[in-house]
Amino acid sequence: MEEARRKLRICLIFVVTLAVMVGCIYYFSDVKKKENLNGGTLVMSQTGSREAEYGVE
Repeated sequence: MEEARRKLRICLIFVVTLAVMVGCIYYFSDVKKKENLNGGTLVMSQTGSREAEYGVE
């Protein structure tokens, strides 16, 4: 029984470590590809008129 628990624990540690490593590789390769994108944040400028803020002239 104790031997089975030890094997199971080693297997789970291996699977979790592998998943973390694959996740890090995926995340950092994905960030490098999207580094030049300038999207995702919407910022409204502070001007005097509502029409200029929304791009209507």
